[in-house]
Amino acid sequence: MKREETLNKIRHGIIVSCQAVAGNPLEAEVARNMLLMADCAAKGGCVGFRANSPEVVKPIKDKYPDLVMIGIWKVVSEGNPVYITPSMKEVDALVECGCEVIACDCTNEKNVDGEYAWTIIKKIHDKYPDVCVMADIDTLDDALIAYREGADIISTTMNGYTPHSIVKHTPGSSEGTANFELLRQIKEKAPDCFLLHEGRIWTREDCVEAFRNGADCICVGKSITNPYKITERFVNAVNTYFGE
Repeated sequence: MKREETLNKIRHGIIVSCQAVAGNPLEAEVARNMLLMADCAAKGGCVGFRANSPEVVKPIKDKYPDLVMIGIWKVVSEGNPVYITPSMKEVDALVECGCEVIACDCTNEKNVDGEYAWTIIKKIHDKYPDVCVMADIDTLDDALIAYREGADIISTTMNGYTPHSIVKHTPGSSEGTANFELLRQIKEKAPDCFLLHEGRIWTREDCVEAFRNGADCICVGKSITNPYKITERFVNAVNTYFGE
């Protein structure tokens, strides 16, 4: 599939992130459990998935070949902030699984090889010309660099999680609000970019608001596929009420 075809398939749709991180009970038998999450998301009408590592990506892609897969592979290196698909080694494995889109950290940070994270965009396009590159960014500056370097999709995934964030968020938190202002800023500066909103979408109204503010596509994670965090969010609200 050509890159433009992939973008057209997900435009105005919802991607569901099927992931389970450390501390989530669903991390046990993660490939099985995330496939079940993907089953639910597909039945509900999503246009594709975002999943972490070949172990999880391949079973989902094999079962749903006609839905778009955004593949990532989180590899943490001590002392380095770049961990979402940080090198071509991870890219190669994800492409082998059939991913139409590879999402990478494309912030203005240096990876373990001493290169800026966004330099991977050209490497992927050179080797896999039909594969879309999704740039996981934090700031407006990140977005404009990734757009300049040829990213097919600009995604707000990293917003709030780097040292450059204006408002910082705790990874895995069930609190926080979506940054629609960043969407507006990106669209104003790069109106032709394909913009995906990811991060702190909790309601249907949030989804609509993201599109209203310039998103071409939305990726939703915790509020669909993380019962642990959904429960925590309700409990926190009740505890706050009775603590007043």
